[in-house]
Amino acid sequence: MHCSFLALQGTASPFFGRLADALCERGHAVHRVNFCGGDLLYAGSSDASDFRGQAGELSDWYVNQVKVASFTDVIMFGDCREIHRPIHPIAQSHGLRVHVFEEGYVRPHWLTLEKHGVNGRSQLPRDPAWYIEQRRFTPSSPAGEPTGYNLFDRAFHDIRYRAANTLFAPRFPHYRSHRPRNGFFEYAGLATRALRRRQHHKASDQVTRELLDSKRPYYIFPLQLNSDAQIVVHSPFDGVREAITQVLTSFATHAPADTWLVIKNHPLDTGLIDYRSHALQLARDLAIADRLCFIDAGHLPTLLDNARGAVVVNSTVGLSALHHRRPLMALGSAIYNMPSLTWQGSLDDFWTQADQPDMNLYQAFLDYVVHHTQINGDFYTKTGIAMAVAGAVQRLEAAAHA
Repeated sequence: MHCSFLALQGTASPFFGRLADALCERGHAVHRVNFCGGDLLYAGSSDASDFRGQAGELSDWYVNQVKVASFTDVIMFGDCREIHRPIHPIAQSHGLRVHVFEEGYVRPHWLTLEKHGVNGRSQLPRDPAWYIEQRRFTPSSPAGEPTGYNLFDRAFHDIRYRAANTLFAPRFPHYRSHRPRNGFFEYAGLATRALRRRQHHKASDQVTRELLDSKRPYYIFPLQLNSDAQIVVHSPFDGVREAITQVLTSFATHAPADTWLVIKNHPLDTGLIDYRSHALQLARDLAIADRLCFIDAGHLPTLLDNARGAVVVNSTVGLSALHHRRPLMALGSAIYNMPSLTWQGSLDDFWTQADQPDMNLYQAFLDYVVHHTQINGDFYTKTGIAMAVAGAVQRLEAAAHA
């Protein structure tokens, strides 16, 4: 059964172009949409058209595209981008299958491909009993084959993508990126962070040694990227600063007096928002400055393995915390936020009342998620892209026959 794919915006990498070419080689039709110069650069050789209008014109434009061509499927990276939101009701009303790619729910070595939507729009059940029942039919999840993923390849493609956006800006005069900051400011921030890498690791290693040697009980709160849809769309917070404020305020009032809180910054944070200063000043105001550690690096498995518990908004670190049997509080919409995996009470009660997760449920959940939503590969390295394209083609063809 041959399909006809409408391919919307992908990652800042060759992945979507390679996927389109592979699908065409299998006899499927693919029509790519270029929204900006970066999309044009990485378009591949499949049939394509440019959208050069304003965001408010997208709904009508999508409807015309769907009416003219006999599409069966829509593929995209991320389902909450402004350019992608209008397609969801249109696809539903025209009976098109929607497939959304995203970074992996499981890290490392995996990427996500789900029907309908990802993260907060995922249709994965939140019923523990359902996953226990599915375990009868689901094989154990395999360990992912390493892909060679590295930040250099990712940064290289991102810089090329942004440069192409600038070069072809007259061709796409109304395009607005989903990323709120100018790329030059972001990379200046990342460059500054890279220069301090050794200092960050030394400081975080010292904090970790002191915590473990003193046997101080602590909770860990890993931060997420402020522009991530997980924060912008799928959380109750206006931004990461607000999440820090809520967690610190609750910790100061309700956590046992002998416990510490470790805030770990996101490894790709640009530093354009000074979370450290915000957290330290708030801790002084709350009289818990001597119980707060803010680190910009650190070995997460070690930190999780020895923590009393973890608080996340909806980070994939939540699954790592479950893997390490840590009590977990999820403040946003997360696929793993369900009874017996995460604390279902208030944050104020979490510090003293939360239990360890049900590891039988965790394994059942992990097995299902890996087999039904994850693909071994990555979006940025040569090896990872080849693995991801092969897995994605297989998954997309299987969905057509389901």
